[in-house]
Amino acid sequence: MKKHLKFLVLAPCLFAVLCEEDDLVCGYSEPETYTLNIENNTEVYPADETIWLNAETSALLFDICDEDEELEAVDNPEQFASGMFILKLNSELGDLNAEIAQDYSVSYTLGEGFNIVSCLEAITVIPVLSADNQTYNYRLGLSVSTPGDYCIVNTFNNNFNIEGTNNSDIFGPYNTLDNRIRFQNCEDIFTRTGTEGHFFFSVE
Repeated sequence: MKKHLKFLVLAPCLFAVLCEEDDLVCGYSEPETYTLNIENNTEVYPADETIWLNAETSALLFDICDEDEELEAVDNPEQFASGMFILKLNSELGDLNAEIAQDYSVSYTLGEGFNIVSCLEAITVIPVLSADNQTYNYRLGLSVSTPGDYCIVNTFNNNFNIEGTNNSDIFGPYNTLDNRIRFQNCEDIFTRTGTEGHFFFSVE
């Protein structure tokens, strides 16, 4: 937990945006976006069946203040955290067409769950650095109990493999907001445009 708290203190410095040339805050470049893959990809899953997701991104970043501009391996898993929302599609919500799913469980075989902020109803993952220090990886299993149509969308730093099947046809009956997915998390409204980079599935 201490290392996670340290991450929260350092995060503003690590992700600082250059405002003026004289105000440069040293740190590392942004990590590359994870590519998420579904290992047992199908359109319909039985209730409580585990959907296995794995993800990988490079552990090599630029040091912003290093004039040599050479990539270096960064041993700081918290800086490579990733997150996703699990949404239940619902076309009867007025100006929303999805809601945060509640009836699901998550297990981890690589990485661990972590809540970065108190009011974020999302799965947030701290990854594991590979043995050769070249990549960060995580693997998790998602089990949904309630029948319905669902969508997994990016919270931050990940996208589903666009070369894989994402079952976007499931979204058709819920596409009531000009090809947008809109949902509420706590008091905030979030929007995801289009279907690329998301994963849709049904539970029966």
